[in-house]
Amino acid sequence: VERPASVVKELIENSLDASATEISIVVEKGGHQTIQVRDNGSGMSPEQLPSSVLRYHTSKIATLDDLFSINTLGFRGEALASIASVSEMSILSSNGKGEGAELPIIDGHAGEIQPAAEIGGTEITIRNLFYNTPAR
Repeated sequence: VERPASVVKELIENSLDASATEISIVVEKGGHQTIQVRDNGSGMSPEQLPSSVLRYHTSKIATLDDLFSINTLGFRGEALASIASVSEMSILSSNGKGEGAELPIIDGHAGEIQPAAEIGGTEITIRNLFYNTPAR
């Protein structure tokens, strides 16, 4: 994650990989204060939320053979983990099979999953991007 634009790019790619047909983007103060991407994609179950921010974890590869037939934009499991490590993040998601769930992430560490309203997709909010990274 080099700049706010790369965060927006990664979150849009996640939305596209989730088969979203509508994506809403909010950027405040050039992305350093807030970046929020909301979609109507397939969403995640509450059980999937914590693993979504684990480095090198992906739901897109189940077998070794899957490596030879990747047709998604992301599959290495790096984007959300990298973004989470340099921001305050919240993931709100529902997959159409009941209520939604919200997961707060601070400094790359997942908090407690909280019940949330069914939103029909995923909303990722990034606040205070690079707040814990010293200027070079």
